[in-house]
Amino acid sequence: MTRLSFIAAAGAASLLGGCVIVDADVREHDWRGGDFGYLYGAEVSSRGPEITITAHSNGCTQKEDFRHVVRDRGDNEYDVGFRRERQDNCKALVPDGRRMTWSFAELGLPHDAQIDILNPVGR
Repeated sequence: MTRLSFIAAAGAASLLGGCVIVDADVREHDWRGGDFGYLYGAEVSSRGPEITITAHSNGCTQKEDFRHVVRDRGDNEYDVGFRRERQDNCKALVPDGRRMTWSFAELGLPHDAQIDILNPVGR
């Protein structure tokens, strides 16, 4: 490494001052698109039976802000997706998101249905 390259690299490092740069795809929480928005988490439980999702929240997210879509694939298998219909414009810090639960009965599903969640899950 030449002296000039070293100085440039040292200068860049000092400007970053402890920042960590990650080369990764970043997805916004855009719920208005034609597809299903990202969720922080999704669980299908035989207790109830029920589906629980964890969604991005600014403090005012409610279950009523989401519309569910159920697709019957036959053989007691269903796709279930959740679309946000109303944005959460509050200003609270809710880093873990908001958990909301729907019973299979609320979703019009038989109690022994096999479920695939259509939403991508991750942070």
